[in-house]
Amino acid sequence: MKKTFTILNAVLIAATLISSICYYQFGGIERKGLTAFGFVLVGAVNLIYAIKSKVGNLRFPLLMAMGLLFSMIGDVVLNLSFIPGALIFAVGHIFYFAAYCNLMEFKARDLILSILIFAVSAMIITLVPIFDFGSALMEGICMLYALVISFMVGKACSNLLRKRNAVTAIAVVGSVLFYFSDLMLVFNVFADASKITDTLCLFSYFPAQCLLAHSIFQFSKNK
Repeated sequence: MKKTFTILNAVLIAATLISSICYYQFGGIERKGLTAFGFVLVGAVNLIYAIKSKVGNLRFPLLMAMGLLFSMIGDVVLNLSFIPGALIFAVGHIFYFAAYCNLMEFKARDLILSILIFAVSAMIITLVPIFDFGSALMEGICMLYALVISFMVGKACSNLLRKRNAVTAIAVVGSVLFYFSDLMLVFNVFADASKITDTLCLFSYFPAQCLLAHSIFQFSKNK
């Protein structure tokens, strides 16, 4: 069974990344939704593997799968309206954060990295002069989003420092790529930056989600 699901992961992740190239070339909300469905499907397949493997604790796989689902929804909504899309994405990050806390119990020292990452994020949002958020509400939404994703990335990094294994390593790489992707999105949307930021956003985002989806498989395999 493990070999079958390993092949399924490889095929579905490859298909998702190929689809992301098609989306980059041709655009379209339908292509974006289809590509996002790819990483949700990876997560769903790995959730099935966790169930079939009779993993004692299904909370981590379930929470990660919910994070992937809300990310897909946020992906589509973001193209229609930025603020609702960003808020739905934030819910996805909360699910990821909860999954990381389930992986390893939250401790006060986990706050250190999260606060440091948020401090850097807040300085970027408030001090970089090229940003034009248009309103205090939009800047506040971006600040709230930065807070949520900073806690997600910080907790992932703290977990890796506490216990080094395939799951925590994949979670860190996926989370950091997600953070980088969102940073590029902010530059692209609110700083009128060059096309390269949009390219970097897209080609870090989909690999990030695929890695997070694959972490469910690694978690179940290790258990």
